[in-house]
Amino acid sequence: MKPEKPVARAAAGPMRLACWVAIGAAMLAACSSSSKSEKPAELTSIKAPLAIQVAWRISVGDGRRSFLQPALVENAIYAAATDGDLVRLDPGDGKQVWRVRAPTLLGAGVGADGFVVAVAGQRGEVYAYSAEGKLLWQARVPSDVITPPLVGRGLVVVRSTDQGVTAFDAESGRKKWIFKRQTPPLALRAPSEMAFAGESLIAGFPGGRLVAIALSNGASLWDSPVSEPKGATEVERLADVLGSIGVHDNQVCAASYQGRVACFDVASGEQQWAREMPAGAGVAIEGEELVGVDSASTIQAFALSNGAARWSCKLLAYRGLSTPGARDHWVAVGDYKGYVHFLNGSDGQLVGRVELDGSPIVARPLELGGGVLVQTQRGHLALVVPQS
Repeated sequence: MKPEKPVARAAAGPMRLACWVAIGAAMLAACSSSSKSEKPAELTSIKAPLAIQVAWRISVGDGRRSFLQPALVENAIYAAATDGDLVRLDPGDGKQVWRVRAPTLLGAGVGADGFVVAVAGQRGEVYAYSAEGKLLWQARVPSDVITPPLVGRGLVVVRSTDQGVTAFDAESGRKKWIFKRQTPPLALRAPSEMAFAGESLIAGFPGGRLVAIALSNGASLWDSPVSEPKGATEVERLADVLGSIGVHDNQVCAASYQGRVACFDVASGEQQWAREMPAGAGVAIEGEELVGVDSASTIQAFALSNGAARWSCKLLAYRGLSTPGARDHWVAVGDYKGYVHFLNGSDGQLVGRVELDGSPIVARPLELGGGVLVQTQRGHLALVVPQS
């Protein structure tokens, strides 16, 4: 499999030239190259593998030209396809409850809180639906969207590729505030998710910055570096915060491209610890550990309290791994060939795998019913359950 080539896209603005490097989140680990050492690792047999059951599987529609991942709430799963289809499924058996079609092609989704479901179009359109599939309102942000909207606390929050964060009232669609910060001239075109933490919204930005934004008015509460850009060229200085952000009690953790993984105090933004790790995806928190994936697809676990290295797994090198999903004592990752791999959360040993449909898994696995919910780029949604 050949890697996606970085492509610079320029947009002229007043006294400024902004560029984005187009690169898929699951492909940041460079699936292959002319260097033999960077070829994806061959899958080897697992001694006494864990039995993996695909409890159910359903097609929600193709997602290969978008950054789509499912949303899971207490009594529903929501998933979307590039062509505009938005579906609600029963978490127990995966059966379709309803399916609607958004007015345009979709670029990102899904965000949901049980009352409002939000997706974004490829030209900056934002669509909000009720839990019954009724279109509540639609709006627009200044540029396209590749990060799933964040829904909750009475808001639908949308992050666009101009690095603006826009909050809408969840019921009416009225724009409540916009947050923008100065960013470097070059950024990755890869999703960087947002997370709620207390009365703030946590978002990562190019240049390796993690920012807490007040939910009430969009003001910056703190702005801390996950890593500092290094290098002589703009490409060498790319240090965008990637993928999902981990929030646990009073901690928030994130990882940056060509940079580090770090944890901060939620209230003050004070750095608690940081470790060198050029990220290839976001982070997940499981119990007392923080789990991340570096640019070589090495899965690494750190002590959440102080960043001490716990374990690492290099057996899936350069397989374009997703952000990890963690539950109980398992860690799950998807790869560029549609495999879901399970690791023992205590020591990082590979314990099982299952293949879905052969297409990349970009969306991070979500904990559900003793297993993980996984969406492939070909549009299959499956509940994968390890049999312990």
